[in-house]
Amino acid sequence: MKKDKKNSFNTPEGYFENFNDRLMDRIQNEEAQEGGAIIPKTDGFAVPDGYFDVITNDVLSKTVGKETKVIPLKSNRNFYYSVAAVAAIFILIFSLTWNSTSEPITFDDLANAEIESYLENTDFEMTSYEIAEVVSLEEMELTDMLGDDFEDDIIMEYLDENVEDIKELNLDDTDYE
Repeated sequence: MKKDKKNSFNTPEGYFENFNDRLMDRIQNEEAQEGGAIIPKTDGFAVPDGYFDVITNDVLSKTVGKETKVIPLKSNRNFYYSVAAVAAIFILIFSLTWNSTSEPITFDDLANAEIESYLENTDFEMTSYEIAEVVSLEEMELTDMLGDDFEDDIIMEYLDENVEDIKELNLDDTDYE
């Protein structure tokens, strides 16, 4: 028999050939030598006589006579109702305060950039001449377009920075100085 270093459990050659016949021969030889059966005919487990007649009454007598303690489970309904009521009150308060502070948006609330963006991106299908006919210039003043915060000093400073020849504007020198 050749030893295998990886597997140390080896069987001799031809071991499983006629194994059943050899096993049965050996059992018969041992039975003949000892004078009896090596393998018992019964499994060795037996139930006493009348066991099943008495067991039912024994089990019932042990279970019926005892009274068990009943533990009532507390219902959490009141807790859930109170949590729901508090949540409803908070929702009601926040919804009332939220709506009372919001006022309708007016034209004054819009930013100039939003108005300009609207006018640039919206196609009115009107030419500038048609728009000029609709808008009356007689009622408009310069402060309507530019605002009230323009002063002469600011205008002159702007002209000084952006215009190369101020004399071309036909301004009096006394106003400029």
